[in-house]
Amino acid sequence: MAFKDVTEDGVRSAIGEFDQLGEDGFFAKYGYGKAKSYYILLNGKKYPSKAIFGVAHGLSGDGLELLKFGDFSGGEQQVAKPLRKLGFEVVGGEVRSPNWTRDELIIALSFYMDCDGNPPSKKSNAIMELSRKLNRLGRKLGIAGGEDYRNENGVYMKLMNFRRFDTKFLDQGKKGLTSGGKTEAAVWDEFADDPIRLKHVAETIISLIESDENILAGTIEADLDQYEASEGTLVTRTHQARERSSAIVKKKKAQAFQETGRLVCEVCTFDFAATYGERGEKFIECHHTKPVSDLKPGQATKLADLALLCANCHRMVHARRPWLTLDELAKSLRR
Repeated sequence: MAFKDVTEDGVRSAIGEFDQLGEDGFFAKYGYGKAKSYYILLNGKKYPSKAIFGVAHGLSGDGLELLKFGDFSGGEQQVAKPLRKLGFEVVGGEVRSPNWTRDELIIALSFYMDCDGNPPSKKSNAIMELSRKLNRLGRKLGIAGGEDYRNENGVYMKLMNFRRFDTKFLDQGKKGLTSGGKTEAAVWDEFADDPIRLKHVAETIISLIESDENILAGTIEADLDQYEASEGTLVTRTHQARERSSAIVKKKKAQAFQETGRLVCEVCTFDFAATYGERGEKFIECHHTKPVSDLKPGQATKLADLALLCANCHRMVHARRPWLTLDELAKSLRR
């Protein structure tokens, strides 16, 4: 038995089996119990470090055996330290849920507005349904994991956080819950005075939660210099996925080339072929012009929804929140 024999692949295989069997099934199969101190934290979900490590030992190579509960003590030196060397995050005690995303806050704020700032009790059916909805969103984004993720108590507290911005309560000398992050304030500032848009965006996100549309596979995360859309990550990824759909992009380029014999930026008229010669032939990027919050699940993208842009103009559209329309970008260019 050598702890150094445990590999990253072995640990990931053990985690995969844990997800497949569930906690009770995994413990029953391998004779382990709940972790007392240390957990592996992966994608917002916590895993019992000793159990995963012991099983991973047997999955890390030929001739290696699964370690039983009594074969080693676990803890910092035998488990936590080797796991960290393999690149895993190991934490002690309870794992805090990830920070609230813009998507979640938009849905929560819409709920808060529907309640006129007076949410029902933590155990009400409405709060429990909101909790379930946020958990589905977390799974869609790949960040939910633990059973405590967006539970009723945490959801209720987040709703009460909004009161610290609400003049209805501030004018009465009330403060609400004062803790919270910058994203809460940003979402409030952007949407609180526009309840119609808030409701529309929240309903769009919810429709994408329930959708079977595959918006994650093959989708590139926002570049470091590209802002997530005001409507949040889920809508942004849908926008990106449709912009990068090779079939519709090829059709758009073919249509433009057939009509004009060139592919030029629709805002600045830059022509890659004219500048770079053969290397730039038929090179251009596509931008989805339809309002991001109108990207309904399963709705077909039309050629008219796409615009041909050079890389500079395309990045300028996404360089700051809110994203620019082509008319706004053209006005900026003229200035």
